[in-house]
Amino acid sequence: MVSRNEAQGVGPEAIRALRGGLSRAAFARQLGVTPLTVYRWELPEAAPQARRPRGRVAQALRQLAEGGQPTLPSALPRLAGSLLPQEMSPEERARLTPCLKFFQRADWRSAENVLLAMLASGELRSTGARALASAGLAYVYRWGFEDVRRAFTVLLPHLAEADAGLLPESIEVHVHAQAANLFASPDGRIFDAGKVNVHVARAETLLRSANISSAEVRCLLRMAEVAAAFHLGAPELISRQFGRLEETLSGVTDPTMRLMATHGIAHEAAIRGEASLATRRFRELAQGAARLGYGLLEARSLAFLAQRRLDEACEPDEALALVRRAREAAWDGRLGRGFSFIFAARAEADALLRLARFTEAEAVLDQGDAVVEDLAWTPHPLVVQRARLFYLTGRYADMRRLAVRLSSYSGSIQQALTHAYGVWVEALADWVEGNAQRSAESFAAAHARVLELGGWPYLRRDSIIAEVGARAAANQFPEARAALRRARATVEQFPSAWSTALLHRHEGWLLAREGRSREAREKLEASLATFTLAGDLPETALTRRTLLRVAQAAGEPGTESALLQSEEELRRHGITAPPDFSPGPLHAQEAPPTDAAPRLGAESLMVPFERLSVRGMGAPLIQRELVAVLEGLFPGCAPRLEELDSQDRATPLLGQTDIPASEWVELSDGYGRRLRVGVAGPLPADGRALLTALARLAGFALEVAVLRGFAHHVEPPLREPEGGAPEMPGFIAASPAMQRLKAELAGLSGSRATVIVTGESGSGKEVVARGLHRLSARSERPYVAFNCAAVPRELFEGQLFGYRRGAYTGATADHPGVIRTAHGGTLFLDEIGELPLEVQPKLLRFLENGEIFPLGETRPVQVDVRVIAATHRDLGKLVREGRFREDLYYRLQVVPVRVPPLRERREDILALARHFIAQLTPEGQEPPTLGPDAMAALVAHPWPGNVRELRNVIERSLAFGPLPAVLGADRLRITG
Repeated sequence: MVSRNEAQGVGPEAIRALRGGLSRAAFARQLGVTPLTVYRWELPEAAPQARRPRGRVAQALRQLAEGGQPTLPSALPRLAGSLLPQEMSPEERARLTPCLKFFQRADWRSAENVLLAMLASGELRSTGARALASAGLAYVYRWGFEDVRRAFTVLLPHLAEADAGLLPESIEVHVHAQAANLFASPDGRIFDAGKVNVHVARAETLLRSANISSAEVRCLLRMAEVAAAFHLGAPELISRQFGRLEETLSGVTDPTMRLMATHGIAHEAAIRGEASLATRRFRELAQGAARLGYGLLEARSLAFLAQRRLDEACEPDEALALVRRAREAAWDGRLGRGFSFIFAARAEADALLRLARFTEAEAVLDQGDAVVEDLAWTPHPLVVQRARLFYLTGRYADMRRLAVRLSSYSGSIQQALTHAYGVWVEALADWVEGNAQRSAESFAAAHARVLELGGWPYLRRDSIIAEVGARAAANQFPEARAALRRARATVEQFPSAWSTALLHRHEGWLLAREGRSREAREKLEASLATFTLAGDLPETALTRRTLLRVAQAAGEPGTESALLQSEEELRRHGITAPPDFSPGPLHAQEAPPTDAAPRLGAESLMVPFERLSVRGMGAPLIQRELVAVLEGLFPGCAPRLEELDSQDRATPLLGQTDIPASEWVELSDGYGRRLRVGVAGPLPADGRALLTALARLAGFALEVAVLRGFAHHVEPPLREPEGGAPEMPGFIAASPAMQRLKAELAGLSGSRATVIVTGESGSGKEVVARGLHRLSARSERPYVAFNCAAVPRELFEGQLFGYRRGAYTGATADHPGVIRTAHGGTLFLDEIGELPLEVQPKLLRFLENGEIFPLGETRPVQVDVRVIAATHRDLGKLVREGRFREDLYYRLQVVPVRVPPLRERREDILALARHFIAQLTPEGQEPPTLGPDAMAALVAHPWPGNVRELRNVIERSLAFGPLPAVLGADRLRITG
């Protein structure tokens, strides 16, 4: 027993001694406090969260120390008596367990029916079972039907039970996790970031104190934190939590929860400026949710995807199609008009505005605002689209009223950010009413305000870009230049093709007012081209009008009639040209061109450079820009773009194909695809050089798009030249054997199973491994190759599993190891037969449990890696000889794939040879063709070194110059 003197101090040791073998929850109930309070009592004195008992609780502890019964606080007199936590019985657990399958399949209707039936029938008698069923029902309403209020109503009684310590800890943690997500929900009457933190803290305390291991609960807690940060409009909070949610996914097996968590990760990426990653994630989410039949997540992902694609300057019809699919998914999922509807309305209104369908856009915005009001949410998600509607249609008084509405917003949701949007709308109203100087200052103020609030990226970008135009209109040229530098940096950080086009227009306006009309035209032409390709009718018309005004000021002939046509175009679309587009003091310091002939040479590349280097432009838009640029430079030459496969077969992508092309230039898209651009001649004297330069420029732009993740706006179609299998770069399949293998690999694309690739040395086993990776859902994640035969035996374990600094002599820094490096992706273990026998048990553990033990670590590390192994050895023979573990052998033999040697697929020899010739020909030179005698020699050779030997022969033959037009047998350097 603890002495009276020890209890007087009620320190951590005394508390633990008094608690003895009781759980924290049981001890807390005895004293009328929460388990979290007991946990804080037991923390060391110096811990920030430590607390000491005081008052009547301290007195109760002293009574316990003396062997008596504690006098409980009067508010909870019965907690030590009859109201004890009631654990679930085995029968109750058996009844509730099948509901997990409904959750994992997103079968929300069945889950709701079963849980309601159990709660209504009274068959769940224990407090714990009823609480768990109610938590499950709240989960259904929150994540299945987006009905936060119903979910909150169901869970509320059990929150009181959790606070009073009446629930078993294993169930209480689920109640707190659900509560955290409900308080993080986008409903203004429930959202409370402070309560999110409280319930997250209580759940994490229970996870630690009760030693509860639940990856799903941890994932729910991280989801609540990300959602709360997003709904607070706090980018710094999102950045601080970056990566924590994704880390929890390694232990989550529930496919539905993995999708929900990935949705939060996509928003993290968008707020951090990783726009392309966000776009890809939302697309993958929409596809995954559709396969699962998860209507809510499909609808929400499609709505955000539509907005992301509009930011990337897609055509409005594409965004409208995405919104239509979102509406259908919501209807199929029997969803009401919740938070997802607001973002679908925003994307739909944006697309309709770009089509100049203003009446329809306003109707959609009104519907969205009705949902905003019903949810008691901030109105700012729809503000930019509504302000643009008023701006384009000349409703400036309505714009003033919108600014007042935002500035007087008194709700609790993002109040400061909403007021900043009010400043932005007020600045826009000043601009269109002709007060450019006050407008510029207000845009600057909005930008400063949003930076103070953490830098909400969307308002930040809109404010600084608008400031450039307002400063230019106010003739504040030094200030406009400073704003332009900041705007460029912002667009670089948060890339957007549409915003870049708008910035180009403002910069062109600035250059024109400075008297630099030629540079102004270049910027305005680039802006006009992007808006035209994006299908934005109002911005195209306004930019064209601005360009004509600059041409008029420069004295170019024919602009008067063109301006009249421009005014008619604006009237036809129902656009009221704002005053910032009205005549102003423009100065022409440059002579107009003397004729209308197309300019060729360095100057003619300036506008194409601007058009092809727009920040945030995706590959499809770059390709369309390239063809459009060529149409302008070479009128009547029928430009076209084609894709070449590994066997040089061309597939038309864009442009005219009815006239044969006389000039071709190849380029790469940076993603493994070969493209070529062609025109029908004749070309001017320097036409070939210009065509080559533009092709190279487009290739660089496409490569940048790949690096930024804008490679494809949709998944590349699985082309089926033969055998029904998709095209894979470097995988040549002319022979029936390889066509069958290719189809087999395509069939494995959706599997996570371990694959063992066998075949002779040099037959192409790594090409197979790379193909499997590229076809899988992990294609955007790491692909790591590890050659088991190339690492010294004593370093093998550290290289494979990683090590901590100081784990052994020479370990001077932490090393993650190749397995952790491949987390989320694919690990290719080449020459697996050379794996040291002492390392094989650890690899087996990793393959079975997904965890590794790095050298120097005291705990296992969970990793998510798909393994593809390869060997040219007979593993069965190695097992019989005792040099390879039998259990590891069978664990690797989940999906065996054999790559036939080259001598068994001679149809591939010439196709491979042509592929290597094209690949190894020096840049800028035409690849030679194979002569008949060379083809005969290649087919006749036995190729003991397989594909590797063939590649070496081609490389060796091309290494000796000069490069011939025809590669004959006399130039082939086949040895052996």
